[in-house]
Amino acid sequence: MLTSAVVAIALGIAPVYLDGTVASSKDGYSSQVGRFNESVDSRGTRHVTGHDARGLPYQLVMSPDGFVEASTAETVVTFQVRTLS
Repeated sequence: MLTSAVVAIALGIAPVYLDGTVASSKDGYSSQVGRFNESVDSRGTRHVTGHDARGLPYQLVMSPDGFVEASTAETVVTFQVRTLS
């Protein structure tokens, strides 16, 4: 699932290579990310909330054009998700 991979990147679980590709995982990082809540607002922006493996809360906002802002108890990261051709 794409959302699990984006959450895994934001939490630092999924390695991202220099060319922008993400290391694959047989379950799409679902087992490492665990459960989260996801909603989509009227503008198509995804809002994801959950807790990391240490039980700390996190929140991600993913815009329809691929921009992601993720905040955890310790840090804020931003990045862009796009399809490689």
